Amino acid sequence: MNNTLMMVKLRELMVIFIHRRSIPEKAADALRYCQECIPANNVAIGIYGEYHDIIEQLQFLANEENHTAPDDLLSYGGEVMISILMLYERLGATIAIEDYVQQSNRLKY
Repeated sequence: MNNTLMMVKLRELMVIFIHRRSIPEKAADALRYCQECIPANNVAIGIYGEYHDIIEQLQFLANEENHTAPDDLLSYGGEVMISILMLYERLGATIAIEDYVQQSNRLKY
């Protein structure tokens, strides 16, 4: 999966996580979306670790048997959103650098 497509998928993941539902329900929906639309074997090697961390955070939040205080759930939900945004920003920076390098190479020749 190329970086641009991955950014689109992460944007869709953020939309799922913003819906007005309980945090465990949102996390379960987001986890289902990741399993269906962003399979781990299609994720680039350079971002696999960060993506895997997001999956682990979603699994923790989606666990129905998790007896975490509501304030902690809210905090963990915020951490997941920040992780998604940081990965999104990293992909955007990578795309910008690749575009710059391609443009610089065209101007040299």
